[in-house]
Amino acid sequence: MREWQRLGLVFAALLVLSMVMTRTQLVAPVALLSATAPLTQLGVVTGDNLRRAVTGFLEQRHLSGEVSALTRANEDLRQKNELLSLEVRRLHQVTQITATQAPNAVATAQVIAVNPSPLLARLTLNKGSADGLQPRMPVTVPAGLVGQITQVGAHQAVVVSLVDPESSVGVTLAGGKGGRGLATGAPPDRLKVEFTSGVNVQPGDVVVTSSLGGVYPVGIRVGQVEKVLLLGPNDLTRTVIVRPTVDVGSVTDVTVLGRL
Repeated sequence: MREWQRLGLVFAALLVLSMVMTRTQLVAPVALLSATAPLTQLGVVTGDNLRRAVTGFLEQRHLSGEVSALTRANEDLRQKNELLSLEVRRLHQVTQITATQAPNAVATAQVIAVNPSPLLARLTLNKGSADGLQPRMPVTVPAGLVGQITQVGAHQAVVVSLVDPESSVGVTLAGGKGGRGLATGAPPDRLKVEFTSGVNVQPGDVVVTSSLGGVYPVGIRVGQVEKVLLLGPNDLTRTVIVRPTVDVGSVTDVTVLGRL
């Protein structure tokens, strides 16, 4: 048999086989489809749930990162707001002091330490000579006088407050009552003032700075008379006990005035 005849027979056989398979195509039985349907559905549901879980996890991580970033930003803003509020209070304090006590404010400073000794009343400030502070500069707050600077470093200064036993300040009575006296510290929290015996001083009188000593501007509130001691027959001075206006233990920010 020739070659082309053999090829023709093979082609005819393949054509017949193709027609037979097309007519007898296998179809999965309905029972088999029904049995595998739950498994197919379970696979689809499982895959969908897994996809949702992964997507939710990624979204949660993203949201957590955003929350952390917002929290940090909020804390930064809160700290900046506190610093701005503090600066506003200091500027307001300087304005008050300039208007009511003296026009020559040099600086504002924070109290960073208080001497723990009950016999001394000294404060340490966070500014010094690098900020223009010098010994004998008065230190005050809007309520009244705190004391004066006695020691100065480059970035710190020590203030001897009015109730320190080494403190002394010239005073007079406010409200036109006059009189001259010298107030000295009487630890732990009082002042002792010596007036001349002829001064008419009464409990409740307000004591302010005078020009005596040339350290403090005139008229800054020092305290209020708490008690007037009895005069002895030979006494030339009248002693009074004064409660200071400023509680040095609670002072946080002060204003330093220039020297007279």
